[in-house]
Amino acid sequence: MGGAGGPGSQSAGSAGGLDAIDSTIIKLLQADGRAPFTSIAKQLGISEGAVRNRVGQLIDSKVLRIIGVADPMALGYDAYAMVGLKVAASHDPQEAAHYFRDRDEVTYVLFVAGRYDLLIEVICETHEQLAQFLREHCYSRNDLLSIEPMVGLAMYKNMLKWGQP
Repeated sequence: MGGAGGPGSQSAGSAGGLDAIDSTIIKLLQADGRAPFTSIAKQLGISEGAVRNRVGQLIDSKVLRIIGVADPMALGYDAYAMVGLKVAASHDPQEAAHYFRDRDEVTYVLFVAGRYDLLIEVICETHEQLAQFLREHCYSRNDLLSIEPMVGLAMYKNMLKWGQP
């Protein structure tokens, strides 16, 4: 996103055409999504306007979203499961993915290769609500050949940022 030469030049091996400044802005915002642009600018040795413009470009190009993320477990949602879904022959995995994408309890839908066709993450307040979700939205569907819920027992890591281990 940066121009040629200088501190905004493309870094070797950067992903998606991001330069070192864009990558650093993203890392700083991952650490604190409310960091003032003046603070980011000072750390990078560039103007606040340059940071504002770059953040705007990153948002416009859908590389960056700045959102508030609440921890569902801290909010009392105690039932968490990853569910492996195998779609029945002659049914479209994309249609099933769209169905689950539109459910409030589903926080993650991934089309995968391997044992399953889809992996979904489901978070409910109680285990009874999770069981009800599985009955109503999984076991009752004719387009799903198999459903394998993997109920979480303890969360050891939930990394809400990508690219910065």
